Amino acid sequence: MSIDLATFLASFVVPTLTTLVFFVLSAALSLLFAVIYVLCGRSHSLLLRMTSNVLIEVSRGVPTVVFVLLMGNVGLSPYFSGLDIEGVIPGVAWGFSVAATFIIVGLAFSSSGHLAKIIEAAISTIKQDTLEYMATLQLGTWVKIKLVFLECAPALVPTVSARLVHHLHNTAFISMFPITGIFAAMRTGVVETALVIPYLVFATILFVLLGSGVHITGNLLAKRLRRRSDVDPTLSLTG
Repeated sequence: MSIDLATFLASFVVPTLTTLVFFVLSAALSLLFAVIYVLCGRSHSLLLRMTSNVLIEVSRGVPTVVFVLLMGNVGLSPYFSGLDIEGVIPGVAWGFSVAATFIIVGLAFSSSGHLAKIIEAAISTIKQDTLEYMATLQLGTWVKIKLVFLECAPALVPTVSARLVHHLHNTAFISMFPITGIFAAMRTGVVETALVIPYLVFATILFVLLGSGVHITGNLLAKRLRRRSDVDPTLSLTG
């Protein structure tokens, strides 16, 4: 059974855009959560440290699908039925924008604990000389953040990008809801054409390409930061 190639490819345009929006928003929010956890974990307040540890463990211990199911159902509850944010997220079916927003938060939370652990591990690689250097010179907050990031970047960026690829895969769960996702086009094509294998292959390749894009970007950024530290001694913490 034949199918028009242009129509076949066009059916993936909106679902792909929707998946990218879900990924970018949830990934950014997840990184924000992770940074907050790390900062709270280093607070002098016992309550903040305990709260941070609990959130990290819950985030890491509960499957992503549970968060997605929970947040999606919360967003569909009558309490939020009066909110009107239609059209904010491209490709989402009418009446499900609130649920989609809650799902984005659920996706973000599901990766936040893992990212927090990655950030903590990267921070642990900071040399004692760096800490003494910052303490002696009494540097400003922004300069400290910059120096810490440059010191951690070689270990931080590749591992974070690897986790974000896994996070990208988790966005496939949005296809379980009555909102448009990357596999919505696949299901439609399967029903209309029975071309199961081509749709499965194309969807798989698409996610591989998107994930590779995240990996490549992270690796290039890490290499650029490493070269920058080697060339400019003012940006090197140990040079």
